[in-house]
Amino acid sequence: MDGQPKRLAAVQWLIDHHRDALEYELIRLGLRLRWLGGPLLSWRDVWLIAANAPAGSRLASLLDQRNAWTPADWWLRSIEYSLRWLVWAKTKDGQRNRGKPKPTPAPGDTTPKRRDPELTGMGKQELRAYLRRPRVAFT
Repeated sequence: MDGQPKRLAAVQWLIDHHRDALEYELIRLGLRLRWLGGPLLSWRDVWLIAANAPAGSRLASLLDQRNAWTPADWWLRSIEYSLRWLVWAKTKDGQRNRGKPKPTPAPGDTTPKRRDPELTGMGKQELRAYLRRPRVAFT
């Protein structure tokens, strides 16, 4: 019973932040959020329904972006990328290893930042001046 307060807080958080998605998931199962706390729907029931929301459902995708796609969607992404790669491999670009296709971004994938905000660039003249400076050997 030590996990009960955490589950209760989790259900309260879901109601506060994702009420519509939670209500829709309950309606799909023939339940209503207004029944919560009564004999028809306990707090544990709501927690279990939310924790086991099927992949592809709105509630599951709100809780974890990777669950926005169903397993079939992941398979289709893999098949689509494989076919694009096979077509690319037969082209001149593929023979020279140029322009390799990239997979379709999945939900929750973050695109890597090209530039680090902490680093600053250097112009060509600054670079030339830096490279012309005398070097000192450390011994």
